[in-house]
Amino acid sequence: MLLSYGGFVMISTRTRLLLLSATLLGGLLAGSNLDRAVVAMPAWSQMETFSWAAFSRRADLGNGLVLYPIEALLGAALALSAAISYGYERAANHSVSRVLWSAVIFVVGGLLITLKAAPIMLNLSHTVDLATLHQDFGQFYFWGDIRGMFEVLAFIAELWALSAL
Repeated sequence: MLLSYGGFVMISTRTRLLLLSATLLGGLLAGSNLDRAVVAMPAWSQMETFSWAAFSRRADLGNGLVLYPIEALLGAALALSAAISYGYERAANHSVSRVLWSAVIFVVGGLLITLKAAPIMLNLSHTVDLATLHQDFGQFYFWGDIRGMFEVLAFIAELWALSAL
């Protein structure tokens, strides 16, 4: 439902709620990735790899095994739904549409990079060899930073689109 207020055409409540929800989840993902990249992983690199592995087994392979996929997949579904919904708006602006689709591309990029990072983390449940753990840490650090970059960019695009509406 489109409403007109003072000559401005407004976007439907459905599209706004989808984008707001996607932005909230995107903010959670972006914030946790920023914290991991700037605070946690540099600190873990100063400690023994066994400590990182023990923590990750309890955190990432504990509650994180449920929370992180739900956040990422639901956030991606909401971003995609918001972009599609916006495309059906009569008052849709092409520049806002491009920003929304950019957010979707960044979200999907983050999911694709997770296909590289997640197996490294999942492998920790079996690995006890220090050399392998050290290699896993380095690879997870690398892929996690790239994934985080995609998720931060997605959040920025979602914020941009939300502010434009």
